[in-house]
Amino acid sequence: MTAINLLLIQTQEAHKWTHQLIDSVPDPLWDITPEVLESNIAWQIGHLVISEYYHAILVIKGFDEEITAKIDLKTHNQLYGYNSDPRNVVGKAHPLELREQLHFIQKKVLATIGALRDTDLEAAVEQPIKQKHPVAITKFDAISWNIKHTMWHCGQMATLKRMVHESYDYGLKKSS
Repeated sequence: MTAINLLLIQTQEAHKWTHQLIDSVPDPLWDITPEVLESNIAWQIGHLVISEYYHAILVIKGFDEEITAKIDLKTHNQLYGYNSDPRNVVGKAHPLELREQLHFIQKKVLATIGALRDTDLEAAVEQPIKQKHPVAITKFDAISWNIKHTMWHCGQMATLKRMVHESYDYGLKKSS
């Protein structure tokens, strides 16, 4: 198995976990922001849209005009970026819109990774903006970090789901 194939499989699995979690939370609960976590499902999904773009597209191949034409990334970064406040997104985006944006970005992420060769993974990340990548030096590092970061947010969403709805059973229902 090539490194690209492994990264594709792991990325697909992270996306699958993300969608299983968000699809299990009823839309009317997406804006609930428990004080103890100070986050909500809507912010988590918006954050994944902007972060997957940054970690697995922008620093891999540079700006993507199709994405910038479809999503206002500047506003998205203000609402869902690293220093944003999840309480400020309440009522600002419909779950359907966020789902569509996430599917769109994730499809582009998979295409970006799939277009690479294993030797491309050794290259330094692109620096199309002033902000230096927080952990990645190479393109492999950035894609690997994107997978970890996505799963980190899956854990946060699982905790949010438990607080606003019910525990996520991960398909492991207990037999009586």
